[in-house]
Amino acid sequence: MNKHNILVVLTCLLIVFATVLTACGGGGDDNGAETTKRPKKTTERTEATTAATTAPMVTANNLVAQVNKADQNNVLCRLTEGVEIEIFDGDPTYDGVTIELNYIGWPTICKGDGNTLYAVGSARLEHVDPFGTTIFMESQDGGVTWSKPRVIVNTAHDDRDAGIVYMGNGRMLVSYFTVDIQGYIDGENSYWRNRPNVSEEQENALLARWATMSTAQMQGGSYVIYSDDYGQTWGEPVQVPVSAPHGPTLGADGKTLYYFGHPEHSGAAGFSFDTTKLHLIYSTNYGREWRHLSQVDKPTGISSYEPHVIQLTDGSFVIAVRSDTNQADETGNRGMAVFTATSKDGRTWTPLKRVAQDMFGGPPHLLQLKNGVVVLTYGYRLNPCGNRVRLSYDGGKTWGKEIVLCASVTPKDNDMGYPSTIELDDGTLITAYYQPYSMTDKNANGKNELFCSFLYTRWTLVEAG
Repeated sequence: MNKHNILVVLTCLLIVFATVLTACGGGGDDNGAETTKRPKKTTERTEATTAATTAPMVTANNLVAQVNKADQNNVLCRLTEGVEIEIFDGDPTYDGVTIELNYIGWPTICKGDGNTLYAVGSARLEHVDPFGTTIFMESQDGGVTWSKPRVIVNTAHDDRDAGIVYMGNGRMLVSYFTVDIQGYIDGENSYWRNRPNVSEEQENALLARWATMSTAQMQGGSYVIYSDDYGQTWGEPVQVPVSAPHGPTLGADGKTLYYFGHPEHSGAAGFSFDTTKLHLIYSTNYGREWRHLSQVDKPTGISSYEPHVIQLTDGSFVIAVRSDTNQADETGNRGMAVFTATSKDGRTWTPLKRVAQDMFGGPPHLLQLKNGVVVLTYGYRLNPCGNRVRLSYDGGKTWGKEIVLCASVTPKDNDMGYPSTIELDDGTLITAYYQPYSMTDKNANGKNELFCSFLYTRWTLVEAG
């Protein structure tokens, strides 16, 4: 080949190369700028809705729960010694005035690295009182033994409904909510001031603490706190616009947090939410900032709240919601039901539908197991009270028959439930909940409230037959 032909071939190759490069966006400032803009344009959606591409792999569809009676109602934390807190350390007059809290309500459990587990709950005097605080516990051996409870939130409010989520590398988030203080001073919750288990000095110390607060500071809300050192220290609270008992969950990408809840002082958190609907928000920076993803219509004519959400490994979502019913048993306990819905992208949802017409229980907690099965756990507050389970093999679209996980030791006392479930590396499941520990435990008012404790049941799923 002569020099002229070689030059022609090289020129043609350069033209082809330049054409391909331009088509791919790498051959000029305009195309390059457009290429960098597109990811920015889609980053928000990708962070909020894209998950692992591995679809759920359900390996069996006839699973049944296997529970040894010895593994039911184990004690995770029972405050026989109580958690002692100082009521008002900002005034020398009340320096050293403390109160001992013996009741635990509304707990959540989560799995950390390996066999490490974490749990949170609300320590308090009774079901409703202004001394509620958030306590934190951990287990290094898969739940066999637990640390003593440590107070991580003790505001001037009643701190309630603690949730926890682990995000890896020592990072975790705890959620809780508070109610307006004014109701504890002279409103519907002021009856604590006449309780025999609150002294006049303790009452005055708390009233003095409230007297130092502005009207805005006395307003309740929903909050999250963040730790990046395995729960040893915690940052300042971040107010969020929604509330749910078990708080946020980690998305399938292992990075994005999703929080599905009922609006809770959303304006103070920088949002303006329709309070007649439930809302899904998300965070891509460990809960420091939140964005709105979608809203969900409640079932018509039904009071619905205390929801939960999970993202499945195929990127779809399942939500479950507590809805009140008119069903009651002979003791007067009022029943509730769980409604569920699904979404492919977290933006548009199927209508909320009752799990089953004969289903009574709540609030719900959702978990997808390693084999793809979705587990729904909930408290059953009709006689006999206890905790129950249903399974879904199709990503939360339909649910199997009810499985009785454990019965309460006080079957007629419906101050119990709020279960949450985790899966250990070996497939063992641990469901944690709260309830009175013993029929003989009484508080100063003669009710089974003093030792409402943090209990758990260990169980597995096996193929039937």
